[in-house]
Amino acid sequence: MLPVPENSLGRKSGSAAAPFRVLDSPYFIPLCFILFIGLRAALIFAVPLEMDSDSRWYLNRALGIANGEGYVEDGHPTAYWPVGYPGFLGILFHLAGPHQIVGQLANLLMAAGIFLLQLKLTRQLFRSETTARLGVLLLALYPNNIAYTPLLLTEIYFTFLLLLGVYLYISRNGWGWVFGSGLVFGFAALTKPQIVFLPALLILFRIVAAGRETSLAETVVKGCCIYLVMAGVLVPWAVRNTLVFGEVVLISTNGGATLLTGNNPSADGSYIENDPLVLQRDFSTRRQVESDRRAKQLALAWIRENPGRFVELIPLKMWHLWAKDGEAEWAYQAGYPHYPRHQSLFRSIRWANQVLYALMLVGSLVTLVLLSRGKHDVAWPWVSIGYCLMAYLTLISVVFSGQSRFHFPAMPWIIMYAAWAAVVLGMRLSRRGD
Repeated sequence: MLPVPENSLGRKSGSAAAPFRVLDSPYFIPLCFILFIGLRAALIFAVPLEMDSDSRWYLNRALGIANGEGYVEDGHPTAYWPVGYPGFLGILFHLAGPHQIVGQLANLLMAAGIFLLQLKLTRQLFRSETTARLGVLLLALYPNNIAYTPLLLTEIYFTFLLLLGVYLYISRNGWGWVFGSGLVFGFAALTKPQIVFLPALLILFRIVAAGRETSLAETVVKGCCIYLVMAGVLVPWAVRNTLVFGEVVLISTNGGATLLTGNNPSADGSYIENDPLVLQRDFSTRRQVESDRRAKQLALAWIRENPGRFVELIPLKMWHLWAKDGEAEWAYQAGYPHYPRHQSLFRSIRWANQVLYALMLVGSLVTLVLLSRGKHDVAWPWVSIGYCLMAYLTLISVVFSGQSRFHFPAMPWIIMYAAWAAVVLGMRLSRRGD
């Protein structure tokens, strides 16, 4: 369990530099939280939004689950996308009614959880109350994060699970918390399967710190238990898929399609679905396993025949993953009937969002430099979790395709890093001015 710094700007983190003294108010965090909730709730209730594209797909599958139809599309069982988020929505709709607002309010509650988890993790990892407070202010004002709240998409749900799983593992002791962490990571993997490797990284970090925190044997045993609990979540779904499709399908049937849409003759680093080669997968819900297998074969054959182009696409995929932000605007273009009337406002907010995102991304890189150049009072090796996540997301995109929404789960970490860089540099400038 990591030590929590004292809740004062003037102790563990040092006296706040002049630009950050406003953060010292005892009312700052409550007011920041009210601002955070207020902006997101206002968007839910003031901007009537019709779900479109991916969000409409999730909504329809969740309604089917709530109605007792199971996870189906066009009357046929599906596993095209992982069941985690539509299953979660389906349970909510069954309990509270099949209304879109139920999912949106759930997003609002999980967004509040992200706020609190980022605050707690920043305090523990950076041992700086100033950094934690500046971080949640940035999160509260971050337009793309605000814009995702009304959307029935996986981003907020998955990010909440990701932060919660990490927090439970590094901050709590005891077997009950081990079980809870494994359960959370299991549901996260049922939403985005690639996260299955993250607990292994956390276990490795715990082993590195074993001399200070716990015994090596206990760390390994608890790590195995986490994966056993995760298996308890994932195996029943794999069994369902195998029974339904007549062959082993662990979580979803879209892996081949995802690979092919990023690796084809028209590929430009982003998601391309209209290329003639992509269309050869001949998708249908009834034959989705066969289609996914065909898509994987087509993609791998194209990569083998065009290794040079595959390499050329790597920087383009990284560009599409990290360069731009604000993609939530597309949902409002498609689903908000009054978007044309307010287009200039949406465009202005997106430009402001892009500037803020760029500054935070640069700030995270500055933190990486600062951490590599000197000793700082931060929690090693836990403070590097965010960079490992960023590298992992980049590696996945290099293989598949780069899409800006894929970096959404890393944003709380990027915000933490940017806030810490701002505080460190601000205090250095303040000392020079004294």
